[in-house]
Order: sequence, then structure tokens, then C-alpha cells
Amino acid sequence: MTMATASKPALSTHEPKVHNHLLGDFAALDRALDTEGYWFFRDVLDKDAIARLRRIYTEELEAFDVIDPVGDAPTEASVPYNGRGDVTRLPRHMDPIADRKAWQTFVAEKPIHDFLVRLLGGEPFWKPVVEYRATPPGQQAANRLTGIHQDGPATPGVDFITMWVPVAEIDWQVGGITFAEGFAQPVNRRVYDETGTARGVPINALPEDCWCHTTWRPGDVLFMNCWLPHSGLTNISDRFRLSFDHRVMRRGSIHPVIGDVVSIAPDRIEVRDEQGVKALRIEHETYARTTHHDRLWGDAILKEFAPGTRVIVGHDNGVATVIRPTHNE
Repeated sequence: MTMATASKPALSTHEPKVHNHLLGDFAALDRALDTEGYWFFRDVLDKDAIARLRRIYTEELEAFDVIDPVGDAPTEASVPYNGRGDVTRLPRHMDPIADRKAWQTFVAEKPIHDFLVRLLGGEPFWKPVVEYRATPPGQQAANRLTGIHQDGPATPGVDFITMWVPVAEIDWQVGGITFAEGFAQPVNRRVYDETGTARGVPINALPEDCWCHTTWRPGDVLFMNCWLPHSGLTNISDRFRLSFDHRVMRRGSIHPVIGDVVSIAPDRIEVRDEQGVKALRIEHETYARTTHHDRLWGDAILKEFAPGTRVIVGHDNGVATVIRPTHNE
């Protein structure tokens, strides 16, 4: 497999601000999230907990025969592709890792839980949309961007923060994530095609000097305002990119209803959560969507969210603002 060189970055980036000094100052944290669009904490997550999570990734990659067995070798700098296994067989969303409930075990570890409680000022409330990434090397894309997007526009009425965790070191060649510092306003910057399908945020809509990147290391964690434009970077190294991202609710936010559909009609949905059955109206503005962001209308909504479907429903004054499936819950 031939790797592209990274001697001259195709995208100009600068180091993100580090927010460790803001821990415990909720007003300052809120200002940073609402103006800069992110919190970046360096070396705050327990490295032993990260190592146990990383072991799940390496075990699954070994099972696909795309890395050599690591045994007791250190893996903080990620693991190289062995050139033997077929990386096209890797599931895009690393479903075997999701099947092992990796994120639940990780956030339940006491040092991780204690950090999150300190940061958020209370028990975290998770919006169950999780992505596990074990991105193989050898990718190519213009400017190395895999697709600029925002997490918020497709989930109206749900004010969440995206938590992104490097599971092994992710340097410029491995890629990882880059984001547009300062573009935190609740503005939908996506463009749409003639069918009304969102096609991402065009790079020329943002200034060249807004992009942040660093060498992300185990123990670091990035939290992003849901309106912040960001993108993955292609992996042009000889190693796998190991990371995961989750969504956690902001302090004081109204929690969505998360549960199983009991009944659904063109103008109404009933969902059973831990507190019981909740009924919400479906109106023309309700954003009903698939996991892949395809917006649904009419009978397609009834088919997608048949009774028994696990869903996330944002709401405002009894009206469903968004209806979408959970992902890797």
C-alpha cells in the first residue's frame, strides 16, 4: 500500500486552546463553548482506562488479521497495518466493538466517571449516538478533509456536546479530527442539493485560518458545541486511527425522550422510556430522519419508526422536534 507524504500540509491548521484551567468554573466553560465552540483538555483521562479500551480495538483488529498480535507491546502510538489482512472487510462503524458495549464500560470506570461529573457538574446524560473508528491507512481526499459537517442541524431541539476521545496517539499523518475554531453560533452552514438532502459545509464558506489540529494523545479529550463545523482527516500513515465519539447533554439542557416506540400515527408518537409512556405531536416541522441523516416524510416516518423501534425524540412544548434512531446504544 503506497502512502502519500505529509511533508507539506494540504490544510493549514493551528493548535487548539487548552482548557484545563477552566475545570470547575462553569461560567467560563459555558463562555468558551458558546464562543470558541469547544473544550480541549490535555492529559485528563485515566491512561489505564484508555489502555483497557484500546485493547478492545486491538483484539478486534487482530481478529480481522489486519494487525499482528500485540501481546504486551505498548500501543499508545497506535498499531501499524500488517499489509496482509484485507482492510476493506473492516466494518465502517466497527460493530464488533459496539457489540462489546465498549463505551459503557469505559465511562463507568471511576476516574473517567469522576472527571465527567466534575466537568459537567453532575451525572452525565448520554444521547445514545456513538461512533467507533479504527480507520485504516491509505486514504486520499482533497485537502485531506473527509467531509465538513455539523452535528446539530440534523437534531433540532436537542442541545448536546460531542465528546471525541483519541484511543491511541493521532498525529498529523494519522489524521483524526480538525475543527473550525470560533464558529459556534447556532447557524446551519450546510448546503443542500435539489432533493433537499444535506451535502455538508463547503470549505470556502470558512476562513483558511480557522482550522485546529494537534497531536492527539491518550488521556486527551475534545468536547464540541453541536454547531461547530468539523471534519475527519484522511489517514496517510501506516497505522490505524483509533478513536470514538459520543454525545452528552449540556448542563441545564432539556433531555430528549429515549426509549421504544409504543405507537405512531401521522400526527403523534408514543415512546416508553424509564419513566413511562410519553406522547408527543408530530408536525410538519418535525425532523424525522434515519441514522444516515436522510429526512423522512409521511408514510416513510411510520415505516421507519414502527412500534418497538428504539428512538431519540427531542421535544418542545409537547411537539417532537426530531425523531431519529439510536446508534450503537
